Amino acid sequence: MSPPDPFARRDCPACGAPPPPAVQVASAPPAETLAFEDLIPHWNGFFERRVFFSYVRCRACGLLFAPTFFDTGQLAALYAQMAPNMDLIPEAALRRTQRGYFEVLKAHARLEGGYLEVGPDIGLFTANCVREGRFDAWWLYEPNREVAPALSAAMAGAPHAIIHDMDGFGAAPAASVGAAVMIHVLDHLLDPAAALRDLRAKLTPEGRLLIVVHDESSALARLLGRRWPAFCLQHPEVYSRRSLRALLERAGYRLVTVKRTVNHFPVQFLLKHLLWACGLKAERVPAFGGFAVGLELGNLIAVAAPDHPGRP
Repeated sequence: MSPPDPFARRDCPACGAPPPPAVQVASAPPAETLAFEDLIPHWNGFFERRVFFSYVRCRACGLLFAPTFFDTGQLAALYAQMAPNMDLIPEAALRRTQRGYFEVLKAHARLEGGYLEVGPDIGLFTANCVREGRFDAWWLYEPNREVAPALSAAMAGAPHAIIHDMDGFGAAPAASVGAAVMIHVLDHLLDPAAALRDLRAKLTPEGRLLIVVHDESSALARLLGRRWPAFCLQHPEVYSRRSLRALLERAGYRLVTVKRTVNHFPVQFLLKHLLWACGLKAERVPAFGGFAVGLELGNLIAVAAPDHPGRP
């Protein structure tokens, strides 16, 4: 007799359709065949071998999602003990990437009213909005309390609220937000459709939502297969243009624009992670003078607006 399933089972988190039986992408071994305790070291990145929950493709909306995944209690425990990532991209490269994201928002949003960001971290994107926006209220939903001092510093004296409770967006009044931002957040959520519906109620009629996600239909994802870094224990689902559009429309948005992002990486970082993806753990890689390049490497950036009945 097999032991009881220690993980949660779920239907498609975008449209609610039951999962198909065919597995699209799986690790060896699949995470769902291991005990929760055995997955903790993999979550923290201690092993070269990649382990993740098997992904299936929804036959209704096309979303690639894990029908078996951690439950909310397990996720809370995992994030609480997660060690800081010491293999970081240099801040200068991160700022260039975030600046590119901001230019997309700036082209499609008025940058006024309230500002709401989910997962701002230390505020690299937010700082652009502080400098160039005309926002009159700031709600920053960030579960990591350790980054609060740096995030507050990025606000440059602007009155703001840092909210650590991620259960809804109750701090922001309805129809008060001119710009909402979710950068690499949506693919971490167990119920992305509910989060987007809640967020839509906070947007003004002219408000805009900026989203950045990994693109499972990208050339990089196809090239690397199950070695693609976005297939990991932290992602209960990953998106494509098709599935992202379907999710947004179901949640009451219309898609304004979607395109590939340009991300800036040091050559050393790219080479190290390319070797890791090929199964080679390279601890020492030439620095190449810290030279960084901008590449379209498997991410999507989208701007969406609340869809109103009768809109032309």
